[in-house]
Amino acid sequence: MKLKNERKLLISCARNCICGDKPAGITSLLSPQIKWDDFLDAAVSSGMAPLVYKSLKDIPDKTSVPLEIMGSLADIYHGSVARNMYMRSELERILTVFNEKGIEVMLLKGAALSGTVYRDIGLRLMGDIDILVRPGCLDRAKTLMSELSYAAEGGAGTEEWYRKNHFHLPPFKHESMPIIVEVHWDIAGDSLGNNVNRWWERARKIKVGEATALVPSPEDMVLHLCISLYYGNYDKAALRGLGDIYHTICYFTGQTDWKLLRDEIAESGIAGPVYSLLSLVIKYFNIENETLSWLVHEHTDHKLTVIMENMIMDPEDASYSVFMRSLAADTKRGKMRIIINDVFPPREKMLKRYAIQPGSPRVYLCYAFRPIEMALKYGGSFVRMLCFRGAG
Repeated sequence: MKLKNERKLLISCARNCICGDKPAGITSLLSPQIKWDDFLDAAVSSGMAPLVYKSLKDIPDKTSVPLEIMGSLADIYHGSVARNMYMRSELERILTVFNEKGIEVMLLKGAALSGTVYRDIGLRLMGDIDILVRPGCLDRAKTLMSELSYAAEGGAGTEEWYRKNHFHLPPFKHESMPIIVEVHWDIAGDSLGNNVNRWWERARKIKVGEATALVPSPEDMVLHLCISLYYGNYDKAALRGLGDIYHTICYFTGQTDWKLLRDEIAESGIAGPVYSLLSLVIKYFNIENETLSWLVHEHTDHKLTVIMENMIMDPEDASYSVFMRSLAADTKRGKMRIIINDVFPPREKMLKRYAIQPGSPRVYLCYAFRPIEMALKYGGSFVRMLCFRGAG
């Protein structure tokens, strides 16, 4: 896939900041052809602006980047430092209470990456705080969140629906601070074959200030980042998801049991998409690690990889992400079940999606209208995707 100059520079900056891409690799991409406003927009929308700032501020030729662009990047980086310190302080407060009550907490996603894989706390923007507790501690965790001045976010759906259809409780929002906490008991629901109990056995202990928490093992962290990216939205921030996987692999070099990771991927039930994502990490972030070569050659669905590549690298044109998960299903029945669930989601999701009050008959009109809406929005792209899958 041919990338725009701005996207090449963005990826090179991300490589350099954590795992030491040679400065010459960045300098060679700094040319008059760079559209700096587009580059800044891409850095911001992808969530990678702090990484870009840290890379560009150390280049030898300071005149290569317009001063106003560097100023904007610096503001974003320092804002990220302040925001993440604020979030980290609140996380320590939460963990302290959970520690006192004897409830183990495993950090997930940004909470696990910031300050560990991304040792500079400002490099990885944190949107919210994701924590995992054991299923038997879920009710106690809910009570503690209430005591910590958190309440279930309004309009997020009922707790009953979340327990039945999801793998975390309704998001908790602090009554006065702009912080949201998601309390998980699983990693991606019953659709995956992974046993989360083994995650607890392999987890590693870390300190967050004076409090204690767990983070997933290197193998489980890599797998979870792949799962989160796959099940998440293929939007402009998806490139950061690839970067998270890359930086985690680099950070745990020499500590990762690759056979264990292969076994866990095989159990996941979505091995195809996971291998596709890992192959894209290798391709775009230039991982020089022979232990990963088998990921590309043995198990990767190359057609699926190209589709995912288009969606991540050119999100403006990738309008078929709603159908992405159906490609990984092994049977036609499985594909249709996934698509039907997207077209006709549970009532609580419909109420939230279309901002309808509970009990309103408008929800039935939305169910009738939704297939038409989906066909108009995604029909052409879906046909092209199916044709691509059948080609060759």
